[in-house]
Amino acid sequence: MTGHEPLEIDGVTGDVVEYTPNGKAARYRAKLDTLQDVRREMAKVYREARSGLVDVQDATKLTWCLQAIGKVIEGSDLEKRIEALENPE
Repeated sequence: MTGHEPLEIDGVTGDVVEYTPNGKAARYRAKLDTLQDVRREMAKVYREARSGLVDVQDATKLTWCLQAIGKVIEGSDLEKRIEALENPE
């Protein structure tokens, strides 16, 4: 790394992800199965933006995506609850 490439931070360890020889970073993985997971990832993006590790415009885009994921989780949970009420077994 020359210091001019964007950095990728591991969501679990907080370490900088090593770049492969072709210049591509390892794929980032974050658990986003619950609203708590999404909230945690949003907070991480915020902290990285405040620390200057992530460009604010990029953080805004990532946060927008995380909000959309959160809405899908809410809708899915609501759908399951309604189905359970309509079809008690």
